[in-house]
Amino acid sequence: MKKILFISLITLIIVSGMLLAQVNNKITIDNRWKTVEELAEKQLPESALKEVDEILVQAQKEKNTGQIIKALLYKMRFTLDKAPEKAPELIHEFEMFAEKSTDPAEKALLHSMTAELYARYYQSDRWTINRRTQIAGFVPNEIKEWSKNIYFDKISALLDRSLENIEVLQKTDVLQFDVLIEKGEDSRTLQPTLFDFLAHRKIEMLTGIAEASDLKNPLQSDRYFVPFTDFVALRLDTIYSVSIENQVLKTYQQLIAFHMKDKNEAALLDVDLSRLEYVKDVSGRTEAYLNALEVLENKYAKNEIVVEVLSEKANYYLQKSYESAENGIFRKKAYDVCTDGIKRFPKYKRIDLLKNLQKNITQKSLSVSHNEVVKPASNLSININSANINTLQINIYRINATALEYFTFKQNNRRENEAFSKRSLLESRELTLKIDPNFGVTDTVYKIKSGDYGIYEVSINVKGETDKDKIS
Repeated sequence: MKKILFISLITLIIVSGMLLAQVNNKITIDNRWKTVEELAEKQLPESALKEVDEILVQAQKEKNTGQIIKALLYKMRFTLDKAPEKAPELIHEFEMFAEKSTDPAEKALLHSMTAELYARYYQSDRWTINRRTQIAGFVPNEIKEWSKNIYFDKISALLDRSLENIEVLQKTDVLQFDVLIEKGEDSRTLQPTLFDFLAHRKIEMLTGIAEASDLKNPLQSDRYFVPFTDFVALRLDTIYSVSIENQVLKTYQQLIAFHMKDKNEAALLDVDLSRLEYVKDVSGRTEAYLNALEVLENKYAKNEIVVEVLSEKANYYLQKSYESAENGIFRKKAYDVCTDGIKRFPKYKRIDLLKNLQKNITQKSLSVSHNEVVKPASNLSININSANINTLQINIYRINATALEYFTFKQNNRRENEAFSKRSLLESRELTLKIDPNFGVTDTVYKIKSGDYGIYEVSINVKGETDKDKIS
């Protein structure tokens, strides 16, 4: 009887083990990724790495290339958290994986990702790398010995390779690699193809490693601001052919030429605005930039996508307001540009670009300063700096407590700004302020007649709102 029971128990354990194995085999890769993210949030890279290794094994069995690539990238991320010295080995491993790919679209994406790995490694230690004597004529086997020029050449070459098969990339829907790509809200319209995605990545990565190149094209010419129909055929200076600036401009030319051909106006305008902003940032030629925006504004005046141009124009004026002594004029110009766009195209899907700018311009602000101590029966001068505020509510209280009791309360409630309970309201007033028509700050001096000896508290807040400031 005991033997039968023992055999039955073994059988039960074996069956249970088989069921458990079946359950484990049914764990989807998506569920495993959820576990990885949870472990990452808990800052447990070692545990997360073990789960990533499980995903890699499962993805290889299922021949799921997208998940294999994703797992390799995450493996590097978590290994670097645990052992950063292993980065060169992992980058080499990923680069070899990319070279083995036979699908041209997949290979292009892998080249771009490999470039990003090199760029991140360079950026993580650029302070040391940038101080090494530049090596010319050969490339050391150990990337730990590379100088900045070698990193730059390597990253540039990989980014060039990522755009080798342009025609294939332009026909490849970017969503084909959705498991590997973080998509923005408007990416389906503005970057619909793998070519768009990789070209924009190239621009972003090149600008991110600017310190690695000593050759700089200052772009000191208005010709870089010409309309896109002329820019696309512009011959770039051969002196700066390998500079970051020329590589970026060439990539913009490729993007613009593509979208001029495919008639995607939204994507074309988005690329052109990005091109103009890039040239402005490098050259510092703000007036030429504004002129180029106005050309675009006239071109798309009757098309709702002109809102995108107006947003850039308003941002230009707003930035100018921070830099110029005539800041009010530029704030008003920015506000008027937004008003015009909202009035003409209120239903445009991204009209909030202009509405949010207006909210920023019309945002209320209030600061108050005063003397801490005044004599009885004298004037307390309150200096008020305000913007976009019409009326203030002023309440004057007498504190019914000792100085020590009140001081202790204030010290214990500095962050909460809680009202002191032992106080009596003496007077409540409204103060009308002058508002700057250009949405700037106005200064007001308000005087209050002090009473007898004692402690008083003056509460100042925007009428109809909670306390903005409190003085005592």
